[in-house]
Amino acid sequence: MRAPDFWSEPGGAGLLLAPAGHIHSALSRCRRRWTTPWRAPVPVVCVGNLVAGGAGKTPVALALGLLLREQGRNIHFLSRGYGGRSKGPLRVDPANHDARDVGDEALLLAELAPCWIARDRAAGARA
Repeated sequence: MRAPDFWSEPGGAGLLLAPAGHIHSALSRCRRRWTTPWRAPVPVVCVGNLVAGGAGKTPVALALGLLLREQGRNIHFLSRGYGGRSKGPLRVDPANHDARDVGDEALLLAELAPCWIARDRAAGARA
């Protein structure tokens, strides 16, 4: 991946966006300095990208889950529960939850293996 051409051109959009870039950089450094990273005690595979929806993350997670389960691994899914009103951490139970509660993605994942929703991912992994 390379920077867009306008960053290296004199004036224009690069000049206008540079202050926002410096602010973002400073805030990111502060966030890293003030937060304590948490490491899950089990291996974690993250399926994600910059696209919010429609990029195929759920089918990829399901395929990976099937593959890992076939290898005899005990898997759990962790989702933010997008589209649902519950904040979690909460184990998804398709018999008691619907898409309004936990989001449709979590219901799909819960058909294959235990699925947890949590807006706070570390809290969800702890659960």
